[in-house]
Amino acid sequence: MSALIGLATIVSLVGPVASATASVAHSSSQAVSKATPAATALVNSATGVSGQILKVDAVKNVDDMQRLNVSGSGYDLKVGIYVTFCVIPPKGKRPELCGPFDVTGQNNQAVWVSSNPPIYAIPLVKPFDTVTKKVNGKKVSTGSFKVQVPATRMIGTFDCKVVKCAILTRADHTRSDYRKADVITPVTFK
Repeated sequence: MSALIGLATIVSLVGPVASATASVAHSSSQAVSKATPAATALVNSATGVSGQILKVDAVKNVDDMQRLNVSGSGYDLKVGIYVTFCVIPPKGKRPELCGPFDVTGQNNQAVWVSSNPPIYAIPLVKPFDTVTKKVNGKKVSTGSFKVQVPATRMIGTFDCKVVKCAILTRADHTRSDYRKADVITPVTFK
């Protein structure tokens, strides 16, 4: 029973990340209205403020619902992340207009990666792969991952041919205001 309560908690906490419902769309319409048209000059990787690297196998002229291979390296093992597809938020703002997430794993547009999830979420997360190397004579461990995320042209009522959308990482709901985990790789559609 406690596992079910935990799953219900995660769904309610992940909701802002994972759904672009009408209420979210309404409350975020000002932020999205400032978005510029979809980018045309794209690269398939981005580097975060802490040096983490996010790579996507295809970023230009992708098909609706195309499953993108996404990998990351150099992530903080203490900070769980969502790897997801979202409307690009204004700089410094939390990504909130994102594709769907459900506990069945069948309709997910987000993958939760964490090496220290809450106990109720252990079956829901993919742990980081740990990479250890020496830096200035000290052992330093960081997290890496490889996942697939489908890119949908529409996120709720937002058309990713009109507004900028991206595969991105952001801190999970346990540290949702932590912006150092944000790494954004823009994607365009055919």
